[in-house]
Amino acid sequence: MGFLIWLEESSLGIFIRESLWGYPIVLSSHAVGMATVMGVVVALNFRALGYAKGISMLAFDKLFIIGWVGFIMNLISGLILFCNTPTTYFFQGSFQLKIAFIVAGGILMKVVMNSVRGETSENLIKVFSTACIAFWFGGVITGRLMAYL
Repeated sequence: MGFLIWLEESSLGIFIRESLWGYPIVLSSHAVGMATVMGVVVALNFRALGYAKGISMLAFDKLFIIGWVGFIMNLISGLILFCNTPTTYFFQGSFQLKIAFIVAGGILMKVVMNSVRGETSENLIKVFSTACIAFWFGGVITGRLMAYL
């Protein structure tokens, strides 16, 4: 708990809480990063589910760079936003669910790509893809709920 209090009272925590433009700019960056990640996740998984069959699944490898840029943007902006009130967020159920959904979604994204490259059955790939989309949307939804719960 001491670290969380230190983080909240740090110059970054105070800046995000008290600055006129700090919070809106970082939150906007978080939204852009999230849109980028979700765009790649949804496009790839919808392709794995059978949509846009004219596009090779391996063509999505190049989109992963864009997805990683969005994820890194989200990670950095998310950590800065966390400094706003870490003593509240850390113990908040919606925050904990958000992190769990994002971790599970990231793992499933890797599973989907490995399954596509391997000899996994099409039905199992579809199960992984559906779960991946669900977890990522769960992360977005619980992230929004943080403001209300």
